[in-house]
Amino acid sequence: MSNKLDGFPSKFLLEFGMAIQAVTTSQSTAFEKAKEGMDRGSRKLNNAAAKIASGDISPNNIVELACAETMYSANAKVIHTEDEMLGTLLDVKR
Repeated sequence: MSNKLDGFPSKFLLEFGMAIQAVTTSQSTAFEKAKEGMDRGSRKLNNAAAKIASGDISPNNIVELACAETMYSANAKVIHTEDEMLGTLLDVKR
């Protein structure tokens, strides 16, 4: 069985491996930050929803609810994009 990477210069393979390592390292850091952002958004959303549910329908609570939803959604998109990038890199490596 032949390796798909036979014929590539070893320097290229080494640099490619280092690039994947760098992306996965930065991905885990970015993933952690995005997860923290999702957690913050979730807490804000729960706080605003609890206030609204208790009858405090002030504009500030409605704005907080919308901001929390946007914060959560934006951080979820970061995680999704990172997942796609890593998948693409792994597909290229195969």
